[in-house]
Amino acid sequence: MWIVDVCIRKPVFTVMLMGSLVLLGFLGLRSLGVDLFPKVEFPYVSITTRMPGASPETIETEVTDVIEGYVSNISGIEKLRSISSEGISQLTIEFNLSEDADVKAQEVRDKVALARNELPLDAELSIVEKVDPDAAPILNVLISGSKDIRTLSTFADDVVKENLQRVPGVGSINLVGDREREIRVWLDLLKLRALALSAEDVVNAIGAEHAELPGGKLELTAIGVELGVRTDAEADSLTELSELVIRFNEGAPPTRLKDVATIEDGMADERSYAILNGERGVALEVRRQSGLNSVEVARQVRQEVEKLEALAPEGIDLLITQDSSRFIESSIEEVTKELQIAMGLVVLITFFFLASWQSTLIVATAIPTSLIATFFAFDIAGFTLNLLTLLALTVAIGLLVDDAIVVVEAVQKDVDEGVPRLLAASTATQRVSLAVMAGTFATLAVFVPIGFMDGIVGQFFGEYGLAIVFSVSVSLLVALTLSPMLCSRFLAPLKQDGPLYHLEQFHKWMAQGYGKVVAASIRGRYIVLALAVASVYLGGLVAAEIPGGFTSKADRSEFRGTVELPAGTAISETKRYASILDDAIRSVDHVENLFLTIGAGSAGQTNRIDLYGTLTKKQRRDKGQFVIMDEVRAVTKQTVPHARTMNISEVPWVSGGGLATADIELVVQGDNLETSRAYADQVVDELERELSLSDVRSGYEPGRPELILDIDRERAGDLGISARTIATTSRILIAGIDAGSYEQQGSRYDISVRLREADRSSVEYISQMQVRTRTGNLVDLPSAVDLTYRDGPGRIERQDRARKVSVFANAGSDTALGDAALIVQSVLDRIKQPPEISVLFEGQVRRMRESADSILGAFVLAIMALYIVLASQFNSFGQPLVIMLSAPLCFSGAFTALWLTNQEMSLFAQIGLIALMGIVMKNGILLVDRANQFREEGLSASEAMVKAGPERLRPVLMTAFAAIFGMIPVTLSSGDGSEWRNAMGALIIGGLASSTLLTLLVVPAAYIVGPDITRLASRLRSFLVRFKDSEAKGR
Repeated sequence: MWIVDVCIRKPVFTVMLMGSLVLLGFLGLRSLGVDLFPKVEFPYVSITTRMPGASPETIETEVTDVIEGYVSNISGIEKLRSISSEGISQLTIEFNLSEDADVKAQEVRDKVALARNELPLDAELSIVEKVDPDAAPILNVLISGSKDIRTLSTFADDVVKENLQRVPGVGSINLVGDREREIRVWLDLLKLRALALSAEDVVNAIGAEHAELPGGKLELTAIGVELGVRTDAEADSLTELSELVIRFNEGAPPTRLKDVATIEDGMADERSYAILNGERGVALEVRRQSGLNSVEVARQVRQEVEKLEALAPEGIDLLITQDSSRFIESSIEEVTKELQIAMGLVVLITFFFLASWQSTLIVATAIPTSLIATFFAFDIAGFTLNLLTLLALTVAIGLLVDDAIVVVEAVQKDVDEGVPRLLAASTATQRVSLAVMAGTFATLAVFVPIGFMDGIVGQFFGEYGLAIVFSVSVSLLVALTLSPMLCSRFLAPLKQDGPLYHLEQFHKWMAQGYGKVVAASIRGRYIVLALAVASVYLGGLVAAEIPGGFTSKADRSEFRGTVELPAGTAISETKRYASILDDAIRSVDHVENLFLTIGAGSAGQTNRIDLYGTLTKKQRRDKGQFVIMDEVRAVTKQTVPHARTMNISEVPWVSGGGLATADIELVVQGDNLETSRAYADQVVDELERELSLSDVRSGYEPGRPELILDIDRERAGDLGISARTIATTSRILIAGIDAGSYEQQGSRYDISVRLREADRSSVEYISQMQVRTRTGNLVDLPSAVDLTYRDGPGRIERQDRARKVSVFANAGSDTALGDAALIVQSVLDRIKQPPEISVLFEGQVRRMRESADSILGAFVLAIMALYIVLASQFNSFGQPLVIMLSAPLCFSGAFTALWLTNQEMSLFAQIGLIALMGIVMKNGILLVDRANQFREEGLSASEAMVKAGPERLRPVLMTAFAAIFGMIPVTLSSGDGSEWRNAMGALIIGGLASSTLLTLLVVPAAYIVGPDITRLASRLRSFLVRFKDSEAKGR
């Protein structure tokens, strides 16, 4: 090859070429971001529309159904989900993964704008936003201390939030547990009745009398000045506010606000709550800007919090909790350590086989050169340093030296036989160049399909596949340029009396022994092939015993959960249970910190407790995370036995895409909601009996008891009272309404008007409320309405415009997701399903099944690509089949290794199995390539293989053991995130071991089967010719 000769003749050119790649790699490395996983783009768009006070049924029919009708005809929709709950409609549109989320978000905004005209007037403007996994908080900052909650809230909002928002990379910050300052106007019901005033009168008066109104512009032409005119009627103090006139009375003093209400400088109603380790505080959920480096943003936020701690008043503490960057940093550190150990092991195994320090160092240069140069490709492709890309480089460590091993071993062999170094470097490299390129292209043929898989698995593993493609491609360039150049300058014949001579003799003895094994394998080739078939069958039997999964359960030393109390539970009662639950969970061994919130999220449910706990680092405890989670689950059930639902789960590895809801979600749909609910309840009852499942619950939320103001149309019409007047009055008096704002020291605070608590503590008081008729008279509320009680659903969920009831469940601590799905399916098979009911699997089970289809497609594509590459390289239709026998021979070892190490057939293991297809091909390629060269010299097939086998034994074993030893740190790792990659390491080691052993026997045997078939066909043709000739003579 010309490039080999050029590089040998011009060493400075070669060094500059490789040095340039390394320099570009260093430059690229400096700009790479760090994250846990590659950025996974879920094209989800959410639509949130609020209509305060509306029931779930009203929200469904008046808001949700209208918006769904407009957006449902947008192309590319995969799923359309909605939740209609009290006062809020939430739609989530899942588009195909191939769609552009930004484009689809704009299309949704256009459709929602058209739907606005058909929505009720009370409905607020819809908020349309792209759902981004980056929107999950990267950390929480808790403000706590001995100060009252109002002081903590003010410091959190005015100081901490303002400073953190200026940190580069910080996106939005949401406060939980705060209570904003609010001017409260508490109306006295009896005084309103005595003075013949309605609640609307008070609100309208505040809006009219407490205001700053524009008066236009006044142009003073004489002096050439234009003045702005405004009327400033805003109260400057609470005393002045209380003096606002509500009504002017003829012949009597005016009625003022203080005559019917008490004005209080207070706080808004408590709708959220946060505690860390039992201490009340205000939490700030910090989110990063989309696409930015989580670790870097979190680091800068931590630095800013340290500065704020020094400035905080006495009695106020700042604590950081739920910091996801800590786990990312620890996981990346673990993978980097594994990468370094793998490099050392590969160098040692290379030295063992080459028995030469010069040869070993030449091979070893391929590792840093290829790795560092790969970072330049990372930078160009927009990759980050994450678990997948670093795992890819760890897998690649054993592959990067393969090409250099084959080249250096061939050159060393010639040098030992007395060939001059320059000539040996050229001729030996060209002799093995076909095998080197064929092996590399076979590897690329497998990893390129991985890099371009569709679905979530493609989004997740795309960088993994392409990272190996980049690094292996560079290693091929190194093997054909730098390695032969270094060999031509530094290799020396092995000393006959040196300390490594005996090691060399051992390898020669192995080669001689293997020559006899090859001869025996050729003689008994059909027995060998039968044993190969038996090994594949054995692998299939073992595979059937391995549980399937999506992602392996990872001990992250953290967990999360939710406890939902019965609908209608007041926040004061939820707070009481949160405090009890905090003490109970923190009493569990190894629970270090516990962060609880109430009312977090867009729905702001005050009956729901969200919890997040951190554990002692797994290296310092004797219990697994999932065992501790079982204990937390048991304590929670005991502490809150009447909880409507409860869920204790691991922190999801990526947000969005239906991956964060539950392991298993069953969507029950039908025309009748009650029928669906009854069937779902039956399923829940059966699933709760299964010990392999946990956190079984129904998504149906019964509504809290409601007091219905049922308007009598006839009576209301006679009295001249509109439904809107009744609704507005009841809303002011019961829920409260903002009537304006109050300014003080540059800040504005809402003025809330509401009936005092004593006057809304019973239905009797509500019956004394008055509304104003069109004629101006006041009448009691019961004159136009009937007060009734009713229960309804707390929320209504729909999927693809049909009502649904979801059933959720998590796999038990010792149960794989695939096994859990089978258990759920068996339960469904036992229950009689009404004909009008349909059941779908969602959650992680759905993603697992979709990923399995994608991986199967990539597997088939990889096999086809392998055959095309090998057929092209060897210019043969048959020999690629001989080489590809290496692939199924890895099954027995791969699946046995998974079974022995108690691993699941997870997503990582499945990708590892595809990768194994390309890795094991090199063994067969090396043998067949050299045998073909001997056949070109005139040897028969059996003679060629008997001679090629011993010669290629060392490079075959070196490349196999290099890959095996490179994966040992991955397999044995116990650090953070190791569970995700342990299965891949075990599978590759087991598969390589069995494939290498069997390939050394099966490929020589199969290589001879081709000539056997040729001879058989020739004899058959001869027989047919003789038969025809004898038949002709007989005539």
